[in-house]
Amino acid sequence: MGDSVPVSLSVPPTPPAASGDPSGPRAVDTLLADRGQLFRALFLSAPIGKAVVATDGRLLVVNPALCTLTGRTADELIGRHLDLLAHPDDTPVGDQPGLPVPGRTPLDPHLEVMGERRLQRADGSTLWVQQARELVHRTNGDPHFVVLSLVDVTDRRRAEEDLVRRALTDPLTGLPNRRSLTDRLQHALNISRRRGGPVGLVYLDLDRFKAVNDSLGHEAGDQLLCQVADRLRWSTRVEDTAVRLGADEFLVLAEEVVDVEGLRTLADRLMRVLDDPFHVNDREIVLSASMGLTLTLGQDAAPDALLKQAHGALIRAKANGGRGRIEVHDEALSDGDVDQLQLESDLRHAVDAGELRLYYQPIVALSDERLLGYEALIRWQHPTRGLLPPGAFLEAAENNRLTSKLGAWVLRRACTDAAGWDDDLRVHVNISARHLAEPGFSELVAAALEESGLESGRLELEITESTALFAAEATLRSVSEVTASGVTLALDDFGTGYSAITALHRLPIHTVKIDRSFVADVVTEPSTAALVQGLLQLGQGMGLEVIAEGIEDEEQATWLREHGCTMAQGYAFGRPAPLPAPSTPALPAAG
Repeated sequence: MGDSVPVSLSVPPTPPAASGDPSGPRAVDTLLADRGQLFRALFLSAPIGKAVVATDGRLLVVNPALCTLTGRTADELIGRHLDLLAHPDDTPVGDQPGLPVPGRTPLDPHLEVMGERRLQRADGSTLWVQQARELVHRTNGDPHFVVLSLVDVTDRRRAEEDLVRRALTDPLTGLPNRRSLTDRLQHALNISRRRGGPVGLVYLDLDRFKAVNDSLGHEAGDQLLCQVADRLRWSTRVEDTAVRLGADEFLVLAEEVVDVEGLRTLADRLMRVLDDPFHVNDREIVLSASMGLTLTLGQDAAPDALLKQAHGALIRAKANGGRGRIEVHDEALSDGDVDQLQLESDLRHAVDAGELRLYYQPIVALSDERLLGYEALIRWQHPTRGLLPPGAFLEAAENNRLTSKLGAWVLRRACTDAAGWDDDLRVHVNISARHLAEPGFSELVAAALEESGLESGRLELEITESTALFAAEATLRSVSEVTASGVTLALDDFGTGYSAITALHRLPIHTVKIDRSFVADVVTEPSTAALVQGLLQLGQGMGLEVIAEGIEDEEQATWLREHGCTMAQGYAFGRPAPLPAPSTPALPAAG
């Protein structure tokens, strides 16, 4: 702000040419003399910038606070016009005529500016000031002088601007957020109505981002999202607006596209940009994106309706596990899309409403079909849709970030149920990569065991091969803490990934489960039989327990038994069913 500059209220002698000016320095001297020491004290000691200004905008007297505010001495200010302090980027108020008052002397336009304005200091820096004035009138009522007050409000303005920026910006990527999009989209639609040009939206969702995020950890996932945002910034046109909607969803608002083909061209360019590998923590990550497009001429279009159209197209692009696809909206959301959205809403209340259930499928010894334990499988008893299998709602759970909440419920309930079984029966619980990597997971497991009274050695957590392969440091620490307590780890879907051996080395695996897709063809397909035999030998050679999943008939069971598989699970030994009674040898076999 500069140092305080002493200033005198004495005014240089009036030049001859101005000696007759009734509002000049002599008149000010007279005014000060009439008001005496009280005026001088108030004027000099005021903590805000003050000046006595002639009606034509000339500075006649200034106080020390104004000198400090402007970074100029009194000599540099007195006699100069107020436009000396104006910001060069603001509209010149000097171009405007003074506001006339019938029968009275008009004021300089700079004196008519009330409220907040920008001020340029001597060093070129900018301040925001609150400007106010008090008129000193002649006896005939005309303005004689103006006492101008300038209060520095720069800090408040910056704080307000920062709050607005934060409210309209995604804190992770720096892109505009959903709230900002609503304003910009409404503005674009308003322009579209006037000019008749179309408005386009590209709604994109990163494919399989959840698996990467869960495997490498949230910090790596955040870095990846920032890299995606950077690519969207430099690959879009000046007239386009890239927005982060949340999680792994982004949107590009295209205000100047000629037709659907132009919008598709933009989407294709974004697709190519995202196809190039990303690098996070010395790992190369390949992503793809699914996109939903919509285009409108703006007539009777509302932002929410346009977003719904684009999202509906995105849902179709991702249907049936699709990746890297582009769909264009051609009608309103289908009944199926609306139904899925309602399902997601219902799921948010399912845990608290007590609608979740656990079904158990037996795991047996192949040699004598002796019961060894059960795998806990979640079901949802929906109030109107009936009993739903996990495949019907797990995607909805992922979309709403409810997988960890569901996982915690399953873990606690399974431990409680298993505590009532025979002591030699174990319970298998599936754990998502996201849940395993979350802070506090090992404490959750410990609490579930303590609350239920279940011995840690009777609990086995099942993870997928991709979770083991891409486990981040947080996941490895969590696994180490859990297994140190006696809980064991099983690798589910063994053999379906591209690096099963690497997965086995990364984590302290106790059990591998050969995927049902291999077991189904083990009798009829020699190549599949050779693969399963290799997996059995690999697991046994590493000292692991091996479970074959999906056994549906005695022929499959016999083949696996003869080739050294010791444990099995499948409809041949029992379908998933509600909680078994204690000491039950096995659930009923499929008829």
